[in-house]
Amino acid sequence: MPQPSRLNAEVQGWGRKLLDLFFPARCVNCRQTNGALCPLCYAAIERILTPTCPRCGHPLRDARASCVECRTHPLSISRIQSVAWHDGVLRQAIHALKYNRRRDVAEPLAELVAEGISNSAAPFDFITSVPLHPLREQERGYNQAELLAERAARLRGLNYQRALKRTRATADQIGLNGVARRANVANAFEAEPARVADRVVLVIDDVSTTGATLDACAVALFQAGARAVYGLTLARPRVH
Repeated sequence: MPQPSRLNAEVQGWGRKLLDLFFPARCVNCRQTNGALCPLCYAAIERILTPTCPRCGHPLRDARASCVECRTHPLSISRIQSVAWHDGVLRQAIHALKYNRRRDVAEPLAELVAEGISNSAAPFDFITSVPLHPLREQERGYNQAELLAERAARLRGLNYQRALKRTRATADQIGLNGVARRANVANAFEAEPARVADRVVLVIDDVSTTGATLDACAVALFQAGARAVYGLTLARPRVH
């Protein structure tokens, strides 16, 4: 006889299939009935192809330019990369995932994260994600970074582990400048030494603006004995 948790998952799965049958999901961008993110909108997401800093991922004028961000605010993390620009379709999709409970959009967005993993030359032992505070996760119903990381790992046949926890609630980073962002997430994370000691870790998040959150995670991982920490995000805002 199926266990209660498994039975509940099966019932929810059939419930979702019935809802999809009678009320097909509409694209979060164009609102057409063609999945959570239709093929045309997905194709419109602009990948980051311009030169970026090999350390923090900040866009550069040209490949020979030095990174002002790294000179001003050196990071502990080994490297940060992002897949696409945080505007247009992608901005709309991420907003729907985080604030409109469109959990279904995690599937196509995870394909972008998996693409970023494939294009990354960083070697790593396992993938983890930036954690939410338990109260925030309970309120939202899920951690969007974990959804993206788990699904991307599954698409690439890679190992995903929960290696970090958020030890205190932090304010939303939106609207904060770089200094305030770094102060907001400083010492907000802990890592499990048993999982990360002498390991190389890839940390997934949805958006990187200054790299403050990923860097705070990296500090916690290094304190727990990690050998190297890489960051990969779905999106990054343009620099104007």
